Amino acid sequence: MADSPLALGFLSDVAQSSYYPGNYQLSEEELAEISRFMEENSIYPENTRVYKHIVEDRVVYDILQASTQEDLKPLLLQDARDGVIRLVRGDHGKELTCICSSLCEARKHAANSTQESFLLSCEDSFRSGSIEAYKESQKLWVKDLQPSVEVIMGFVEPYRDPMGIRAEFEGMVAITNKKETETLTKLVDNSDQFIRRLPWAMDYTENNGKGPFEKELFEKPDFTSLHS
Repeated sequence: MADSPLALGFLSDVAQSSYYPGNYQLSEEELAEISRFMEENSIYPENTRVYKHIVEDRVVYDILQASTQEDLKPLLLQDARDGVIRLVRGDHGKELTCICSSLCEARKHAANSTQESFLLSCEDSFRSGSIEAYKESQKLWVKDLQPSVEVIMGFVEPYRDPMGIRAEFEGMVAITNKKETETLTKLVDNSDQFIRRLPWAMDYTENNGKGPFEKELFEKPDFTSLHS
């Protein structure tokens, strides 16, 4: 009896990965071809997995996309002698249904319209599988400055995928520590002074004394101290 795989990686005698389920090994060449078809069809990889299996003596590559919505039949991307490539929506559907239900409830308690739109875009992404909708949610997330409750969620952590493109779902809710945030805000408010004290800015008269590497107009970052 062979030993169990002991490492993360493409499926082999010594490695395994939940991003590529099934009993058939996937080569990097096969995955590169699948990635090409995904790109041509504007399918982002972050919330997908690839399942290789045999159907009626033909190799089938199913791209499993995380969503609550399912199609009546898979979307056919390629039907060739060397393999069939299909998009199958509904992966992790049960878990995402619970998440979407909670997001819908959370919208009732949003502090402002930006937070409400952010939660709605997240829900749209998790229901449809659209990464474009998720990107829109992140644009809104950036605009919500110094919220009392901070939320980070989605398929954002690609570190465990051997290809480094498919992502784990991460979810975090944090409460702002107002006292610590006030301290960080003071640091930001005085950042112009600190910049002028950097070694390369000392005695530098141009660029308003901020040195050769800083923008002419300094954009102050938004700092928040969070307890998760």
